[in-house]
Amino acid sequence: MKKFKLASFIAALAVALFVGSTSASAKTASPSLSVNPVVNNSKTITGRATKGVGIVVRTGRGSAGKTLAKSTASKTTGKYTVKLKSAVKTNQKLYVYARRSSTSYFFRIITVQAKSANSSSTSKTNSSSSKSSNVNISTPTGTWKSNSHNGYNLVYSFSQSKGFNSYLYKNGKKVKTVVSYASYNVKANSPKFWQINYQPKGSKTTKKFYIHFSSNKRFYLVNSKEKVAKQSIAGRPAATYYFNLK
Repeated sequence: MKKFKLASFIAALAVALFVGSTSASAKTASPSLSVNPVVNNSKTITGRATKGVGIVVRTGRGSAGKTLAKSTASKTTGKYTVKLKSAVKTNQKLYVYARRSSTSYFFRIITVQAKSANSSSTSKTNSSSSKSSNVNISTPTGTWKSNSHNGYNLVYSFSQSKGFNSYLYKNGKKVKTVVSYASYNVKANSPKFWQINYQPKGSKTTKKFYIHFSSNKRFYLVNSKEKVAKQSIAGRPAATYYFNLK
């Protein structure tokens, strides 16, 4: 009986040690990491990693680089956003780390693209590159006029000196200034899909909208999932809008 109890104890101990060893290995496994395309003049790095891990953006590996910014991946989705103090430049290399500890980490080397680039040096393959070949936009600078709804149309103006301005027209005559002298910045999620962040002059609130370029001279207003959707602007009934470069 005693031999049986001793054998059972040894077996249980072996199982416990095995489970403990397995758990420790899982905890020290390298975290996962993907990085979305990074384009010229961007000030944010986004992507997805193991939930809750630290995200570090550096100019190089180890002592060869310096830390630019840090963030933390969401504990529920794994998504992250790292805000940089200064904009990145085309062909600049960034080292993006997902770090659980000093011995448990994973990194990717990202090359900053020109905004017209169709290829990606990230962990994701750009499956729409062949469809994006007709889009070669580096900036929205210029005046864009929307399609008409019941005689009304919008005009968007992007200027390096005057910022972002928006006007409502009816039958060719301006009837309202919607946005005036707003500072703005662009986040290119892909060569075709952009997020425009703007802050009207005198306002402390930053707003945003999304656009999808179908060509170099036309974009559509879309939602955050890049789907064309009806939108209410300047008090007008909700409608779908596309804009042509004037």
